[in-house]
Amino acid sequence: MRLVEQPKKSPFNRNHLIRDAIGEAIHYEMGMDQSIHIFGEGAQVKVHYDAPDIERDFSNRVHTLPISEDGNTNFAVGASLLGVKPVVDIITADFLYRAMDSICNTAAKQNFLRGEQSTIVIRSEFLTAGPTTGQRPEALFTHIPGLNVVVPSTPRDAYGLMLTALGTPGVTLVFEDREIRDDLISETDQRIEGRIGLGYALTRRNGNATPDLTIVTYGLMRQVVEQALGPMLNLDIIDLRSIYPIDWMEIKASVRRSRGLLIIEPDVQYGGVGAETAATIAEEMPHVRVKRLGAPRATIPASKSLHERMLPTEEQIIDAIRNW
Repeated sequence: MRLVEQPKKSPFNRNHLIRDAIGEAIHYEMGMDQSIHIFGEGAQVKVHYDAPDIERDFSNRVHTLPISEDGNTNFAVGASLLGVKPVVDIITADFLYRAMDSICNTAAKQNFLRGEQSTIVIRSEFLTAGPTTGQRPEALFTHIPGLNVVVPSTPRDAYGLMLTALGTPGVTLVFEDREIRDDLISETDQRIEGRIGLGYALTRRNGNATPDLTIVTYGLMRQVVEQALGPMLNLDIIDLRSIYPIDWMEIKASVRRSRGLLIIEPDVQYGGVGAETAATIAEEMPHVRVKRLGAPRATIPASKSLHERMLPTEEQIIDAIRNW
């Protein structure tokens, strides 16, 4: 199946293809599982914009809640205790800070405390420009037992990971990145298929079976890396897709061949996914040379163009490889 291409412009200045894939997955699973409900602030308005089929076909399972991210997430926890599978729409990732207690201290621990298996999916998206928007808190949640965290970079991955999240016990956070450009997504990556397991990375191999370098990345940075490098270099480009759990087997298999690892992440480099990946590989494979590129630990400027300059650029990626 290939997603129908949508107009490039929108009043919300966002991409369409990944958003549509997530909506397709939710719609499909709601048709198969009557226990799935959507909760969120202005949920009906946002669902109507995101996926009108959901509001049309399952209007009795779309619930608009008050402006209280923490309260809404706790409400979803209570619903899950009654057998509901909530999809909580937190709208933007910056609002997740208001829901940290209900996600990390309540939702994440329910299956452990009760000895029963319930499912909660929290959907959110990364914006741009700050200082109180444009933040990327994904790495914070990888630290909490009971939470899974996925960051798809293509419609195919977004569809498959959302299907899996809706059928996985525990709490899964599904992040969408508005800065991933529709016009740079290949036709292959637009074809939505089946489920993709959590903790399974995708490797795009350029060149022969013995790469000169392994690049590990995720989310927006996969697109930036591919635009920067093209098909000419002998590389393994690993898209994590799931940042918890992480596919250590795939990373280590590539690094054994290349003996070099460059980690490129869109989040703050200090204490992030790249730091965990680098530390693990350095401890277990000390013969491997490891470098990282990420965002500085700095407050995000209000200017979108300045914010974009905080992230690893194509030029920085090329320089890192040239100076390897």
